[in-house]
Amino acid sequence: MADAADLLETIRHALSDAATSPGNGFTLMNVATIGRDGGPRARFVILRDFSRSPDCIGFATHAQSEKVVEIRANPRIAATCYDRESSVQLRLEGVATVIEDDAERWHAWQRLAPHSRQQYVSQVVPGEPLEDPKNLPADPSTAYQRFAWIRLELRHLERLDLSADPHQRWQFARKDNGWIGHRIVP
Repeated sequence: MADAADLLETIRHALSDAATSPGNGFTLMNVATIGRDGGPRARFVILRDFSRSPDCIGFATHAQSEKVVEIRANPRIAATCYDRESSVQLRLEGVATVIEDDAERWHAWQRLAPHSRQQYVSQVVPGEPLEDPKNLPADPSTAYQRFAWIRLELRHLERLDLSADPHQRWQFARKDNGWIGHRIVP
Protein backbone atom coordinates (compact mmCIF):
# COMPACT_ATOMS: atom_id res chain seq x y z
CA MET A 1 0.00 0.00 0.00
CA ALA A 2 1.28 3.43 -0.93
CA ASP A 3 1.87 6.08 1.68
CA ALA A 4 0.41 9.58 1.36
CA ALA A 5 3.60 11.19 0.01
CA ASP A 6 4.00 8.56 -2.72
CA LEU A 7 0.35 8.83 -3.70
CA LEU A 8 0.54 12.63 -3.87
CA GLU A 9 3.48 12.27 -6.28
CA THR A 10 1.43 9.79 -8.33
CA ILE A 11 -1.39 12.35 -8.57
CA ARG A 12 1.03 15.13 -9.54
CA HIS A 13 2.60 12.93 -12.20
CA ALA A 14 -0.84 12.01 -13.59
CA LEU A 15 -1.87 15.68 -13.82
CA SER A 16 1.42 16.68 -15.43
CA ASP A 17 1.12 13.84 -17.94
CA ALA A 18 -2.51 14.76 -18.69
CA ALA A 19 -1.51 18.35 -19.43
CA THR A 20 1.18 17.30 -21.91
CA SER A 21 -0.10 14.04 -23.47
CA PRO A 22 -3.25 14.30 -25.59
CA GLY A 23 -5.61 11.42 -25.05
CA ASN A 24 -4.59 10.82 -21.44
CA GLY A 25 -7.64 9.81 -19.39
CA PHE A 26 -7.28 12.79 -17.05
CA THR A 27 -6.98 15.37 -19.85
CA LEU A 28 -10.74 15.94 -20.10
CA MET A 29 -12.05 17.45 -16.87
CA ASN A 30 -15.52 18.36 -15.72
CA VAL A 31 -15.30 21.79 -14.07
CA ALA A 32 -18.05 23.03 -11.77
CA THR A 33 -18.75 26.63 -10.85
CA ILE A 34 -21.61 28.44 -9.16
CA GLY A 35 -23.95 30.14 -11.65
CA ARG A 36 -25.39 33.62 -11.37
CA ASP A 37 -28.60 32.13 -10.00
CA GLY A 38 -26.68 30.27 -7.25
CA GLY A 39 -27.06 26.87 -8.93
CA PRO A 40 -24.25 24.57 -10.01
CA ARG A 41 -22.84 24.78 -13.52
CA ALA A 42 -20.66 21.95 -14.88
CA ARG A 43 -18.89 21.61 -18.20
CA PHE A 44 -15.88 19.87 -19.69
CA VAL A 45 -12.56 21.59 -20.31
CA ILE A 46 -9.17 20.31 -21.39
CA LEU A 47 -6.39 20.28 -18.80
CA ARG A 48 -3.61 22.28 -20.46
CA ASP A 49 -1.11 22.88 -17.67
CA PHE A 50 0.05 21.58 -14.32
CA SER A 51 2.64 23.31 -12.17
CA ARG A 52 3.98 22.97 -8.66
CA SER A 53 4.79 25.38 -5.85
CA PRO A 54 1.91 25.85 -5.40
CA ASP A 55 0.14 23.00 -7.17
CA CYS A 56 -1.99 24.55 -9.95
CA ILE A 57 -3.76 23.42 -13.07
CA GLY A 58 -4.56 25.58 -16.07
CA PHE A 59 -7.23 25.52 -18.75
CA ALA A 60 -8.45 27.77 -21.55
CA THR A 61 -11.90 29.15 -22.23
CA HIS A 62 -13.63 31.89 -24.17
CA ALA A 63 -13.23 35.27 -22.44
CA GLN A 64 -16.96 35.99 -22.78
CA SER A 65 -18.12 32.59 -21.50
CA GLU A 66 -20.32 32.28 -18.44
CA LYS A 67 -17.59 30.39 -16.59
CA VAL A 68 -15.38 33.49 -16.65
CA VAL A 69 -18.19 35.58 -15.13
CA GLU A 70 -18.88 32.85 -12.57
CA ILE A 71 -15.22 32.46 -11.57
CA ARG A 72 -14.86 36.20 -11.07
CA ALA A 73 -17.98 36.21 -8.86
CA ASN A 74 -17.01 33.10 -6.87
CA PRO A 75 -13.52 31.74 -7.56
CA ARG A 76 -14.00 28.50 -5.62
CA ILE A 77 -14.43 25.73 -8.17
CA ALA A 78 -14.23 21.94 -8.40
CA ALA A 79 -13.04 19.63 -11.15
CA THR A 80 -13.34 15.90 -11.67
CA CYS A 81 -11.56 13.68 -14.15
CA TYR A 82 -11.59 9.94 -14.71
CA ASP A 83 -9.06 7.67 -16.37
CA ARG A 84 -11.02 4.72 -17.72
CA GLU A 85 -7.85 2.72 -18.42
CA SER A 86 -6.70 2.76 -14.79
CA SER A 87 -10.19 3.10 -13.24
CA VAL A 88 -9.03 6.07 -11.20
CA GLN A 89 -11.02 9.22 -10.48
CA LEU A 90 -9.45 12.49 -9.35
CA ARG A 91 -11.42 15.24 -7.62
CA LEU A 92 -9.79 18.66 -7.42
CA GLU A 93 -10.95 21.75 -5.56
CA GLY A 94 -9.40 25.14 -5.21
CA VAL A 95 -9.46 28.82 -6.00
CA ALA A 96 -9.49 29.87 -9.66
CA THR A 97 -8.10 33.03 -11.17
CA VAL A 98 -8.86 34.51 -14.57
CA ILE A 99 -5.35 35.49 -15.61
CA GLU A 100 -5.04 39.17 -16.52
CA ASP A 101 -1.25 39.20 -16.96
CA ASP A 102 -0.76 39.43 -20.71
CA ALA A 103 2.62 37.66 -20.67
CA GLU A 104 1.17 34.62 -18.90
CA ARG A 105 -1.89 34.59 -21.18
CA TRP A 106 0.31 34.91 -24.27
CA HIS A 107 2.52 32.03 -23.09
CA ALA A 108 -0.58 29.82 -22.66
CA TRP A 109 -1.95 30.94 -26.05
CA GLN A 110 1.33 30.06 -27.78
CA ARG A 111 1.18 26.52 -26.38
CA LEU A 112 -2.25 25.88 -27.94
CA ALA A 113 -2.34 23.87 -31.16
CA PRO A 114 -3.56 25.78 -34.23
CA HIS A 115 -6.87 23.89 -34.24
CA SER A 116 -7.41 24.92 -30.60
CA ARG A 117 -6.70 28.57 -31.36
CA GLN A 118 -9.26 28.34 -34.15
CA GLN A 119 -11.98 28.02 -31.48
CA TYR A 120 -11.52 31.72 -30.69
CA VAL A 121 -11.86 33.05 -34.25
CA SER A 122 -15.64 33.38 -34.13
CA GLN A 123 -16.91 36.74 -32.90
CA VAL A 124 -20.15 35.31 -31.50
CA VAL A 125 -20.54 35.03 -27.74
CA PRO A 126 -20.83 31.49 -26.32
CA GLY A 127 -24.36 30.74 -25.13
CA GLU A 128 -26.03 33.40 -27.27
CA PRO A 129 -28.79 32.44 -29.74
CA LEU A 130 -27.38 31.24 -33.05
CA GLU A 131 -29.23 32.93 -35.90
CA ASP A 132 -27.34 31.56 -38.91
CA PRO A 133 -24.76 28.83 -38.21
CA LYS A 134 -23.42 29.07 -41.77
CA ASN A 135 -22.66 32.77 -41.52
CA LEU A 136 -20.69 33.34 -38.33
CA PRO A 137 -18.67 36.55 -38.12
CA ALA A 138 -15.03 35.61 -37.67
CA ASP A 139 -11.79 37.50 -37.30
CA PRO A 140 -8.60 35.45 -36.84
CA SER A 141 -6.61 38.63 -36.11
CA THR A 142 -8.58 39.21 -32.89
CA ALA A 143 -8.89 35.57 -31.73
CA TYR A 144 -6.42 36.13 -28.88
CA GLN A 145 -8.70 38.84 -27.44
CA ARG A 146 -11.40 36.20 -26.94
CA PHE A 147 -9.02 33.80 -25.17
CA ALA A 148 -9.07 33.47 -21.38
CA TRP A 149 -6.59 31.50 -19.29
CA ILE A 150 -7.78 30.09 -15.98
CA ARG A 151 -5.42 28.97 -13.23
CA LEU A 152 -6.82 26.81 -10.43
CA GLU A 153 -4.69 26.76 -7.29
CA LEU A 154 -5.40 23.37 -5.75
CA ARG A 155 -6.47 23.24 -2.10
CA HIS A 156 -8.12 19.82 -1.90
CA LEU A 157 -7.48 16.56 -3.80
CA GLU A 158 -9.11 13.16 -3.73
CA ARG A 159 -8.08 10.01 -5.54
CA LEU A 160 -10.46 7.08 -5.85
CA ASP A 161 -9.02 3.85 -7.25
CA LEU A 162 -11.86 1.64 -8.44
CA SER A 163 -9.50 -1.08 -9.70
CA ALA A 164 -8.39 -1.97 -6.18
CA ASP A 165 -10.31 -4.54 -4.16
CA PRO A 166 -11.51 -3.06 -1.96
CA HIS A 167 -11.66 0.38 -3.62
CA GLN A 168 -9.14 2.84 -2.21
CA ARG A 169 -9.86 6.51 -1.60
CA TRP A 170 -7.36 9.08 -0.44
CA GLN A 171 -7.97 12.67 0.52
CA PHE A 172 -5.39 15.47 0.58
CA ALA A 173 -5.71 19.00 1.96
CA ARG A 174 -3.17 21.76 1.52
CA LYS A 175 -1.95 23.16 4.81
CA ASP A 176 0.47 26.08 4.82
CA ASN A 177 3.09 25.07 2.23
CA GLY A 178 2.45 21.33 2.28
CA TRP A 179 -0.17 18.66 1.94
CA ILE A 180 -1.77 16.43 4.55
CA GLY A 181 -3.16 13.17 3.18
CA HIS A 182 -4.94 10.17 4.59
CA ARG A 183 -6.95 7.22 3.41
CA ILE A 184 -10.72 7.50 3.82
CA VAL A 185 -13.69 5.22 3.32
CA PRO A 186 -14.59 5.03 -0.41
